[in-house]
Amino acid sequence: MTINQQTVVESQQLVVDVFRGFRAELMKSYGAIEYERKADYSPVTRLDIKVEQDLKDQLGKAYPEFGFQGEETGKSGNDQQFWLVDPIDSTSSFIRGLPFCTNMAALIENDLPIAMVIYDFVTDVLYTAVKGGGAYENGRQIHVNTTRLPGNLFVYSLSGHRFDDLRLTLFAVGMKAFYPVGAAGHAYVMLAKGEIDGVTVLNTKTSAHDNAPGLLLVSEAGGEIVSLDGKDDVYVHEFVAGTPVVTELVQEHQDAFHALIGR
Repeated sequence: MTINQQTVVESQQLVVDVFRGFRAELMKSYGAIEYERKADYSPVTRLDIKVEQDLKDQLGKAYPEFGFQGEETGKSGNDQQFWLVDPIDSTSSFIRGLPFCTNMAALIENDLPIAMVIYDFVTDVLYTAVKGGGAYENGRQIHVNTTRLPGNLFVYSLSGHRFDDLRLTLFAVGMKAFYPVGAAGHAYVMLAKGEIDGVTVLNTKTSAHDNAPGLLLVSEAGGEIVSLDGKDDVYVHEFVAGTPVVTELVQEHQDAFHALIGR
């Protein structure tokens, strides 16, 4: 079954409405909420679970043909067409009151993202994209930066593993690497808006829910993705996303990047 465009847009709007509906409650607990540790030692709060469960329930009622896959509640239903959800990206930032946390979701069809939402609830800024329709910040179209050249290219890493090696590899081809406090969604938004020039995901534990929304946003903003693990779908987990200048440099020096991940 192919999803019609109207259903894509309407279900995306439902996700937006649910995320925005939680803003007041999230901000009330921002920097002031108790948390527990999951099996992988990452933190989780009652609001991670509440946001995800509410969205799951509402999508299930309105669009029962779609499956659902959440970071906290797992998979259910249709596994070919489903909403993939990270209810609070960077719970660590949320519990500290740091402004790097977002709500994220992507509609997946046949292992590829076709619509996405990233809601920065701290600043009340919404990022959306539908495949083939461009990338938007609060309804205004955004684009990656296409004017910066080697020597002035900033690339954020989502992993600290072998970061010193990554920094040297990037520097050798005219890019500067940073391992900032932040989160995946926040980094992808900065790339899509032209504030930074690339995002690396190498030797890291990020999952599809961390990357799928941001990768679609970046692609629709004019960015590109260079896969380093042989995958080109939602399950790609070692790659560089960036402006055309950045991805061209990565492709020219793929051997150096493959060496970083032991391929």
